[in-house]
Amino acid sequence: MENIELNKGKRFYLLGIGGISMSALAIFLKESGNIVGGSDSSRSDAVVMLEERGVVVDFELDERKIAEADYVVCSSAIKTGNEFLSAAQRFGKKIFSRGQLLGAISDEYYKVLAVAGSHGKTTTTAMIYEVLKCAQKNPSLHLGGFRCEDGKNFYVGGKEIFVTEACEYCDNFLNLHPFISVVTNVEPEHMDYFKTFDRQLESFEKFRFQSKFVVEGDGGFSAKNLRHKKNGQLSFNLCENGKKLMRLNLHICEDINSQNCIYAYRVCRLLGLSDEEIKTGLENFKGVKTRFERVVCDKFDDVLCDYSHHPTEIEKAISSARKIFKKRRLVVVFQPHTFSRTRDFFEKFIEVLRVVDVPILYKTYSAREKESDGVSAKDLAGVLVEKNPNTKYADDFDQLQKLIGELCRKDVLMFVGAGDLPAILHKNKFLS
Repeated sequence: MENIELNKGKRFYLLGIGGISMSALAIFLKESGNIVGGSDSSRSDAVVMLEERGVVVDFELDERKIAEADYVVCSSAIKTGNEFLSAAQRFGKKIFSRGQLLGAISDEYYKVLAVAGSHGKTTTTAMIYEVLKCAQKNPSLHLGGFRCEDGKNFYVGGKEIFVTEACEYCDNFLNLHPFISVVTNVEPEHMDYFKTFDRQLESFEKFRFQSKFVVEGDGGFSAKNLRHKKNGQLSFNLCENGKKLMRLNLHICEDINSQNCIYAYRVCRLLGLSDEEIKTGLENFKGVKTRFERVVCDKFDDVLCDYSHHPTEIEKAISSARKIFKKRRLVVVFQPHTFSRTRDFFEKFIEVLRVVDVPILYKTYSAREKESDGVSAKDLAGVLVEKNPNTKYADDFDQLQKLIGELCRKDVLMFVGAGDLPAILHKNKFLS
């Protein structure tokens, strides 16, 4: 397949442009002087952001736009039979993947810093960017989430350093050739694509091979004397081979962020930054939206939104909430992401959620799938209630609102999942 040329003035049409990664790439293309448009199924927050930046998003097919495009780029969520994809095929367009576009963009930079792994990659990516930004290195950023500081998921800086999240789904990360890569961890994930864990491990090994330097494991670094301050923020000693390097006081509170900080520290030290520069950047970091984010709700004192959608992530989020909020009742509203993932981790979801004071299951976010591809949230709730009689199920926002109305103001309410529930909560003004 021919390469993507990123010359100014090229016409790009992105299918699934409202995806968190695709929307970021669309912004990059537009700010680089290209003509950018695309299609999506709904007006998500990312779509609204694109429209505010002058990117036209179509919800109905306009074949003329596809016919005029120099490049058509398709997200992994777009399946055979999609009318926009079918139109591109009728016009004989070469269809590029999101991963190929990201690879082409990354090739424009001298040093690519890519963060991969089953968990923690978005926060680690954002941390690395923040440290480099504070050190005035003018990095560019591609992020699978929105920064709390400014709500952005992409930043076009200089051509020296490109910091990117590297997603393994559909082997997209194999389009990258990093100067430094981070592998935070590898657990079975995206089995709808990989089929087996061995196949997933093979892909990660290829990713490592394509990287000049690889940061993974503990490398002799550790976080000691973790403390949650009264405001919930995290403080700990960053140590190397048992020796204290610095005391970090973060604006974020989840325990796992100590490990994310270690990865960010190691990457930035490899780039030659001083301990003082790294500390300044990490302590300036405000977090990523829906990553254990404390949000405002006039009905409850403490509400969290967390992107956790894998059992390991949910378990860690619950553990952190228990440490921060001590003996208060914890209510977890979980929206499963895809039917196949719910099927693949069914027993683990049961194990993790059965210990919650009040687990509420919300209708599955189907993403790219049909219900026949796996198991639904309702099915999960039907088994979970046998282990935890406080289990509830909501099929829509009205039902969820009714269930939440039965709770106490002092209950800690945590919404978890990678679906559209946070957007629904904001749209209905449940969250400010």
